[in-house]
Amino acid sequence: MKLKLPFGAGLWVVCSLLCVASVADAQYGGCDYTIDIASGQSYSIYSPYYGGLYPASTQCRWTLTTTQGSRISLSCSDISLPLSSSCTADRLVISKTGQGNLADGQAYCGSGVLTTQSSVNRMVIALQVPATTQGGRFFCTATKIECQCGVRRTRKIVNGEETLVNEFPMMAALVDGSKSGEGIFCGATIITNYHAVTAAHCYMGRSIANLALLVGEHDITIGSDSPYTALLLLASIKIHEGYSSTTASSSNDIAIVRTRSEIVFNAGVGPACLPIKFSGASFVGISLEAVGWGTIDYGAPKSNVPMKVALSVVSPTQCASLYSNFSATQQLCTLTPNKDTCQSDSGGPMFYTDGYNMRAYLIGTIGYGIACATDRPSVSTNILYYMQWIMNNTPEWNYCYQ
Repeated sequence: MKLKLPFGAGLWVVCSLLCVASVADAQYGGCDYTIDIASGQSYSIYSPYYGGLYPASTQCRWTLTTTQGSRISLSCSDISLPLSSSCTADRLVISKTGQGNLADGQAYCGSGVLTTQSSVNRMVIALQVPATTQGGRFFCTATKIECQCGVRRTRKIVNGEETLVNEFPMMAALVDGSKSGEGIFCGATIITNYHAVTAAHCYMGRSIANLALLVGEHDITIGSDSPYTALLLLASIKIHEGYSSTTASSSNDIAIVRTRSEIVFNAGVGPACLPIKFSGASFVGISLEAVGWGTIDYGAPKSNVPMKVALSVVSPTQCASLYSNFSATQQLCTLTPNKDTCQSDSGGPMFYTDGYNMRAYLIGTIGYGIACATDRPSVSTNILYYMQWIMNNTPEWNYCYQ
């Protein structure tokens, strides 16, 4: 009797398809299916003659798609394939990015169960069986994961208030882990399973080898108040091509960091909504929430917990008259008496919560100002202006259109 073991144990083997050649499209013949995964429905995917064993030379492929911004969940309750070294014989192959050629797929063989999710709104599954086989079987169920960006809890930064634990699951921080590093030095906002948006000036003078993205955190002195905390090393940082580090008030102050390992989404960690539906809006007169672990006053210590503060977007002319390089299209100008962002809040988010769906949209990233909470406005990067740049630099991902 074969053992049914969880993923990663015993007879269960997984191998990257970097070492396994994919089968040409034509070889799937009449066993090539496309399935649209609709809301509230589940779809069964199983090997030919399930209940019995599939025959030799079986080549089948299932291409699963769903709506833009949503993802696909796959749960396999019964996988029993002959075991082979690196799964070079019978194998079930899954591409979580939906590549038809399975170039980035993972191959599974042996006996076990499996639960996985697509990275985008597509997933491709293939059963590849050689001419010589003892036969096997599998049974999986596919469902739609609804678009879940911007989910937040409800109920200085200067003169702000402490957030609830994991109130903003999309809130992250950049951490310098070098011997001379100061821990959290900038804020960031999660936008995909691997990417976060921050300010370009945060990276200047630092080595990426020492940097990490902190997610799911609340009180940095405790470490146990949030079960979702994770520290992920950075793989790369993409700084906007138009950013100039020689100008203190430079426009194009935006960057995208990519983590080496996946940012696992859960109740305390998730992506912000990008403001695609607000294209062309000025937000003047609207209050945005800034969030960060920055100093509670100019030159004061940093906060141990994320603080939030409501800041009003004011006319661009108020910043244009004060900052020579201010751009009314690329930047936002905010001013609220006795409230402000402060040091080490840079790169952190400016959220707008839509009263209709209660989702948090990333409207700005914190930039610069004169001291903190003075009578002069502060400047943030306008995410609406950089939407195309963000999508161009994360081409393998799609985004919620909430």
